[in-house]
Amino acid sequence: MATIALVAFDLDDTLYPESDFVRSGFRVVSDYLERRGIVRRPLWSDFQAAFEAGVRGNVFDRVLEAAGVPPTPALIQILVDIYRSHRLPDGPVPPSIRLFDDADRVLASLRRQGLRLGLISDGPLEAQRLKVETLGLQDRLDAILLTDEWGKDWWKPHPRAFQELAQRLAVDPASCIYVADNPQKDFDGPAAAGWSPSVWIRRPDGLYRDAPLADARLVAATISGLDDLGEAIAGLSRGRRI
Repeated sequence: MATIALVAFDLDDTLYPESDFVRSGFRVVSDYLERRGIVRRPLWSDFQAAFEAGVRGNVFDRVLEAAGVPPTPALIQILVDIYRSHRLPDGPVPPSIRLFDDADRVLASLRRQGLRLGLISDGPLEAQRLKVETLGLQDRLDAILLTDEWGKDWWKPHPRAFQELAQRLAVDPASCIYVADNPQKDFDGPAAAGWSPSVWIRRPDGLYRDAPLADARLVAATISGLDDLGEAIAGLSRGRRI
């Protein structure tokens, strides 16, 4: 295994808790509904309860219907746009998100060691750009690739972003690793692009902590937090799986 020269990270639930963006978005949407007189009370806790109960893709429809508000396609599209952009008619609302403490530490540590740093993330482009800007990642990474810039067909597990990142930073793919949390889509792409096996971060409260790993060969190290990443990288550079 080649000496590791580039470390690329996933974004949601790897560098920051995605649940914070979800809660922040629900509050902005609830504020919009109240200001417009569409509802008479805040609905952010209803949105949150539905999300925590496992509702995905139609949280706004379900909650509005329960509140006696017809969830018309036009209204739902407005709410989705507000959720992703955190932008109300009178201006933007900064998302209430911050890096995990261990992410803040490891980005600084890896930079001091001279490693190249990157980001590869899926998701609606406007929301992902907003997260990157709010977290200040453009100042801490050498390259950021948001796959939705090319369209959903290029989201992970497609290898294009991994090929592009190695080429952009002129790094041998075999010396690149990806650090991510979702074994259902995160590790096939870098393998197909010729990267070294990935690092799976399984945070204690991670959404995909117990998700099945289809091919153990795709993962060279499993860690519970990013404070363990430095040791994992050192082991991988010595050709040792952890």
